[in-house]
Amino acid sequence: MKNNSDLDKRKKSGVLIVDDNPADRMLFGELIDVLAPYSQGEMLEAVTCEEAKKLLEQYQPSCCLIDYMMPGANGAEFIKAIREESHNQHIPVIMMTGEGDEKIAVDIMRSGAQDYLVKGDITKELLNHSIKSAIQTCQLQDQLQYLAHYDTLTGLINRALFLDRLQGAIDKCDRYDNSCSVLYIDVDDFKQVNDTYGHYEGDEILKAVAERMKASCRNTDSPARLGGDEFAILLDCIDEEDTNKTAEKILRAVSQPIIVGDYSLTISLSIGIAYYPKTAVNMQDLLKQADEAMYQAKQSGKASLSCFSEEHDKEWKRIKQLEIMLPLAIKNNDLSLAYQPIVRSKDQSLYGLEVLARWNPVGFTVSAQELVNMIEKLGLFDDFHSWLINTALSQYAQWNAVGQGIQYCLNIPSNHMHSEWLIYCLNNALKTYQIEPFQISLEITEKTLMSNPDFSHDLLNSLQEEGVQFSLEDFGAGNISMSHLSTLPLSVLKIDHQFISGINENKVNRKVVEAMTALGHSLGLSVVAEGVETEDEYNVVAEIGCDLMQGFYFGKPAVAIDIWNGFVGKSQSVSASDLSSSQRLSP
Repeated sequence: MKNNSDLDKRKKSGVLIVDDNPADRMLFGELIDVLAPYSQGEMLEAVTCEEAKKLLEQYQPSCCLIDYMMPGANGAEFIKAIREESHNQHIPVIMMTGEGDEKIAVDIMRSGAQDYLVKGDITKELLNHSIKSAIQTCQLQDQLQYLAHYDTLTGLINRALFLDRLQGAIDKCDRYDNSCSVLYIDVDDFKQVNDTYGHYEGDEILKAVAERMKASCRNTDSPARLGGDEFAILLDCIDEEDTNKTAEKILRAVSQPIIVGDYSLTISLSIGIAYYPKTAVNMQDLLKQADEAMYQAKQSGKASLSCFSEEHDKEWKRIKQLEIMLPLAIKNNDLSLAYQPIVRSKDQSLYGLEVLARWNPVGFTVSAQELVNMIEKLGLFDDFHSWLINTALSQYAQWNAVGQGIQYCLNIPSNHMHSEWLIYCLNNALKTYQIEPFQISLEITEKTLMSNPDFSHDLLNSLQEEGVQFSLEDFGAGNISMSHLSTLPLSVLKIDHQFISGINENKVNRKVVEAMTALGHSLGLSVVAEGVETEDEYNVVAEIGCDLMQGFYFGKPAVAIDIWNGFVGKSQSVSASDLSSSQRLSP
């Protein structure tokens, strides 16, 4: 049997007639319209099924006319046999029978024929109409097949066909003790490129990336577009060294400038690599591991690749276990709150508290950022923020009851800030715990605002009309425009900690903070310096004129009872015994 590359070079021909009766072959040949497009090329004849198979290895006929009753096998069995060959799956086939039997007709159509004709009823008009119809039906089937399995923008296979091929490759690895790999690929900062240059340009970039990836792969590899700017490549029967070489080749190819209209754009990729069966035990694990490795590549600075290793495997299993535990932890109130003081610069008196969520499952250490990442990844926004808002405001109501009217600051991640549910949840909690809206401040970042500027503006205005305050956190670390900043209903500007660190020795940072402070004051905003850790930093920031400060110099995030004793209780003589059990949150 010839290989696929040889079969792709088969000569195109006219109709192939397969019939052991020479009189019938002659009759059908005379009835076929010689001027029709499907008659271009040599008309072929075969007496047996084996002879027809050999012809199909050399030619691509426009259509096949096959007698149902053939020596050694019926026509339906022959069609099933040739359809198993991928290069013959799209050839139009018409079956011819000696009599119109309903059972035979059903058998013929199920075998993969496009039509069948009773020999005694065949006329020139009927035969040529049937050939045209069979060709059109086959073309339509090909189009539907393409739409079902290929990405219309890039021409790469889609997720469905990729997963089917991946499972087949894994089965083959198990059967023949082979190995395969998956590259999980993401275009770095594609959303920013799309927003800056437009969706047409974005589509052209995706097509260029797909072409370069495909050109960097072997013919046996399966590059796919999974959706958006995410791609994957199945590398079958390959070792780790060659897998990594392929990934590096793709990185180099895509890094070359892409010309789109008047623009010359430089694009980079983050590639995650996972191997089967080295670390993964099934298809789902292999995909998740490649995805995790891709995330690691992005974390390491983008335009890079990362291989899922034994160290990754341990961390990945840890994360999987935590992701199973987290939904139940939120439901069972197993998370806790910590509070970090925000003080007035002039006398270090308490202005407010930033509320921070903590999770300390037994046997694990989970950082605050990791907790936020898991909440975003698992889509637990509603459940988590329902717990956060209600638990935090319940605690605040108890402090209010003993006369502490401090500002309460809640941090809202960017992916949740655009949820209208937030308005409902917050308003409902304010009413439940009888807290005035102006006592609550929501902290948002520049990234939050710029990810959906119009909706952010509308949502902020809606909550601001209710009396809720807003603080812009990490100011200076993003790319918010001054014109946009001036239209937002903000109360507080929080300067990012990177500008405060070492400000007593860094003259450039001092000038930047002076400018930011002046800008905030000119907009009528209070200015907070984040990350103050030393007395020298405190003195410089106070001299510059920042209104408020926050950082380890004044206190690390602490549980409710410690915050009470350290700050809140300074101006109110309330003993620890006055605090309810809900205030004594575990660290």
